[in-house]
Amino acid sequence: MVGPVLLLAFAAGGLVSGGLGCGDAVDDALDGGDSLGGGDDTFTEIYNTTQFQKCDGCHAPSAPGKVAGTEATQDWSTREAAYSSLKGKASGLIGNFAGCNGVPFIGATANTSLLVAVFDEDVRVNFNSSTAPDCDGDAISDMTLKIGGALPATLLTKLKGWVDAGAPNN
Repeated sequence: MVGPVLLLAFAAGGLVSGGLGCGDAVDDALDGGDSLGGGDDTFTEIYNTTQFQKCDGCHAPSAPGKVAGTEATQDWSTREAAYSSLKGKASGLIGNFAGCNGVPFIGATANTSLLVAVFDEDVRVNFNSSTAPDCDGDAISDMTLKIGGALPATLLTKLKGWVDAGAPNN
């Protein structure tokens, strides 16, 4: 149930913007937000996006894109498997990326998260793992971006918000 304060805030926002899209904003508030904007940053919303649905092409048991050096612990075949594997540490990486084996995917903040560093060039450039000194910006592959494409800014913001909120199973 949406409280009167939230409805008032949306109504005021609609008046300030001249009423354009006000109905959409209220509809999004009532149904929990759209897939990329509004609402809380939830893992379910992130997992259900087209961009993250592509992950199972390489990161799932018997995935057609899984090759030597593909991170071994990630399993995006189901939402539950994806969440569980993100709470673990990287393994199976080879070559220049081997320095990131043993590094948790989710850090205390988005800026300290290996997962975010893979998708965000600014985080990747400044990334330094406290648990593995050889896992820095140079060791993190941008192959994910080459295969799956860059994340839309709104989805990257949602991913960072979810991590900064403690990466809850929501």
